[in-house]
Amino acid sequence: MESLPKERTLKAIENFILQREKNEKQQNDVAESLLIHHGFSEGKLSLTQLHIVALINEQPSESNNTFLANQLGISKPAVTKAINALMEKGIVTSQKKESNQKAVFYSLTNTGKDLVLIHEQMHQKAREKYEQLLNQFTDDELQLITKFLNKWSEQL
Repeated sequence: MESLPKERTLKAIENFILQREKNEKQQNDVAESLLIHHGFSEGKLSLTQLHIVALINEQPSESNNTFLANQLGISKPAVTKAINALMEKGIVTSQKKESNQKAVFYSLTNTGKDLVLIHEQMHQKAREKYEQLLNQFTDDELQLITKFLNKWSEQL
């Protein structure tokens, strides 16, 4: 028979997952409205696309399919699909370097640079929300939470 604390923890995990699924659509709607508010009439961008834009901004000299796929932990075809959509929207351009004619490298247009700022705002809002939550716990509790989350991540 399972212990009562384990049962409560399993129930809390189940509730967390269900709540996360419910909130996912709401978060996507907020992100879409933020993009539209900042002049992106086509507000629908995937998180992968936003993260690609952020990576290109952070490391423009490295930004090719291989680099982006490795950084994001996704396949090269997934990167290509996301990049093609970003290029169609005028957010990213592609070019080959004289030193490496084989690989295609990406850079941001002015629209892409604007999108980076919006993406950073979204991350800052999320960080502030997480910090408010974490402020409710002691350092010892945070160590335990961190240990649990790291172990959970290993299971995924």
